[in-house]
Amino acid sequence: MINPYFFCELCKERHELNDSVNCAYSKNQVDWTNFMSFEKCPACQSSHFYIQKDFNKILGCGIIILGIIFVPITYGLSLAIVALIDWLIYYQVPDSIVCYKCKGEFFGIESIPNKILIFDHHIAEIYEEPS
Repeated sequence: MINPYFFCELCKERHELNDSVNCAYSKNQVDWTNFMSFEKCPACQSSHFYIQKDFNKILGCGIIILGIIFVPITYGLSLAIVALIDWLIYYQVPDSIVCYKCKGEFFGIESIPNKILIFDHHIAEIYEEPS
């Protein structure tokens, strides 16, 4: 069991979730006494969050590419094996919560509130920086 913590993408530091989060980026820091409600992000004050699996994306892509490479040798059986591995990993890896605005991540949260849903492209578009 890991203690809940917040990794801020803005200041690139890990912050323990206790009384307050001392983020160097945020000038108006939020007291984080009741972080389980997820009303506001401690770094950017946003109120939109989403759930994602806490798994290394590079490793996941590597497993898929390995399965694709072996398709001619295994007559496609490697894709079924990769799908089985993916299914097993999906149910073993815990969820993390991510802020749409600053991309800060919350790890070690045991009980994720029902109001936090999976990634929504429409909400992400709202926070997207104009190019």
